[in-house]
Amino acid sequence: MQIIPFNISPHNMHYDGAYSGSELEWRRLGASDKIDNLQALLALQKVNSVLEVGCGTGAVLAEAARRRIGTQHVGIDMADPWKHVDDRAADLDLRHYDGGRLPFDDSSFDLVYASHVVEHVPDPRGFLQELARVSGKYLYVEVPCEVNMRTGHDSIQRSLQIGHINGYTPDYFMVLLQTAGLKVFEMRVFDHSFAVHSFGRPQWKGKLLQLVRRSMLKFAPRLAPKLFCYHCGALIDCS
Repeated sequence: MQIIPFNISPHNMHYDGAYSGSELEWRRLGASDKIDNLQALLALQKVNSVLEVGCGTGAVLAEAARRRIGTQHVGIDMADPWKHVDDRAADLDLRHYDGGRLPFDDSSFDLVYASHVVEHVPDPRGFLQELARVSGKYLYVEVPCEVNMRTGHDSIQRSLQIGHINGYTPDYFMVLLQTAGLKVFEMRVFDHSFAVHSFGRPQWKGKLLQLVRRSMLKFAPRLAPKLFCYHCGALIDCS
């Protein structure tokens, strides 16, 4: 069997420069989904200080602030957030950092989260341990589970083009967390919202896609991630 090499571009170059209006809207829709997922696991737990690592445009952090998840909100990213900041995040504390050791003391925040960041990181275990270090209560991590029966060379190449150098299934995501020494409180597999499913396609197609995917997830939860890419979120106890 011949193994075909991939075209490897400079890491995460997809995120350089300004975003189009369509890209910003896509990130706003995704932000709502990500906070829905975080809230589903965080439930009624109260937090004050919140740190998002890999905050991008600040859209997810702005959504967390809008829903009153915490009272103090800080976001950091290797790409300077102020180069493409979401308007709704303009009043938040967004900072640029070098991607190494987080510039905070141990247990500095009640909640630390990184949503769709670990798949970009060269050292995912070291990164997760840094997140846990600065959390005094909870850590939430979410990844796309892109590895399934339909994953082929072309789909991997598309993921590489947007900086995804690590691929996961729900089981391998759990392996990652456990081998990073983290105590997983709860893990759940999530589907996209209707707004995300229907973005860029007719609403009837979005509704049909959502119906198929959610039915699979409900009635065949072990099989569903082998056929479709879902998002997997984990709440970790750092207390």
